[in-house]
Amino acid sequence: MKRKLIIKVLPPYDEVHGLLSCVLPELFDVEISDKSYDLVIGSTKTPIEYLNCEGIKLFYTGENIVPDFNFYDYAIGFDYLIFGDRYLRLPLYCLYPEFEGLISQPFWNSDENKLNRKFCSMVVSNNNYASPLRKEFFEELSKYKRVDSAGKYLNNMGGGYLEDKQTFISQYKFNIAFENSSVPGYTTEKIMHAMAADTLPIYWGNPLVGKDFNPRSFVNLQDFKSIKECVDYIVFLDQNDEAYLEILHEDKFNPEGNYKDYKERIRTFFEHILSEEHASRLSPYGRQAIYRQEQIDKTVFYSKLHAIGSNFFLKRCNSLKSVVYRWLHRS
Repeated sequence: MKRKLIIKVLPPYDEVHGLLSCVLPELFDVEISDKSYDLVIGSTKTPIEYLNCEGIKLFYTGENIVPDFNFYDYAIGFDYLIFGDRYLRLPLYCLYPEFEGLISQPFWNSDENKLNRKFCSMVVSNNNYASPLRKEFFEELSKYKRVDSAGKYLNNMGGGYLEDKQTFISQYKFNIAFENSSVPGYTTEKIMHAMAADTLPIYWGNPLVGKDFNPRSFVNLQDFKSIKECVDYIVFLDQNDEAYLEILHEDKFNPEGNYKDYKERIRTFFEHILSEEHASRLSPYGRQAIYRQEQIDKTVFYSKLHAIGSNFFLKRCNSLKSVVYRWLHRS
């Protein structure tokens, strides 16, 4: 019988959707409530003033944001942090259904079919604030052969939004799987999706990605002195079937540290919080409490100030439009 877990979710809800819909319901009897609850869950975009509420607070992020333990009792994120029982590292790729397939690795495609695929794919929809390395690499690799880009960014295939990413990238020998930024511990779904589609990832991002996945099972730009040197190696793999298949056949996971047991890690983390007699780690007294309240008060103040400023600006614009409208009609 599953243990009951009652959660209050702070807005916005999109960032915690994967945790609440994909994993926790498998482990617990989850109920969402605003009245009586075991945990309050917030995320990167949760307005700070929403944290001024009762309850044990858990921070969850799918972004490369370091948790702020001045506002949250517990946190789940990407970083390699040592913070007692208050933190769980859970890479984002664990919450995708393709990860279960990768764990079992049911690859039935023949080597001949793997070799007779198109060259390379890329699927990027959001490139805001991303490193320019992705574009530089895409352009350099495209000098050798066409790289099919089906996302919204650098799209060269036409059409609208790509609905089935996995089917698309499985038709290619290689896949450009760059993160938006390079941060220790920040491994998203990109490299995992490529591996689950049985295509060879060309990765850039987390400098510690070898802790998550077998370094011999993908091409890592950070292992090379330059983009040109990495591209030359990919050209070699594309033209040498045995070398390409040797990498593709490697076990995807690092045997000394992987997240195949991610569900048990999540279960243990949540059960520990629920079983603690004094689970709250935030002090309601002293400088921490003062700091927390000061930051909340500042945020509320500036939000109100911004709203007043916006309303004043709109009123001025409307007055000006009225003056112009009357002047034009008099003319």
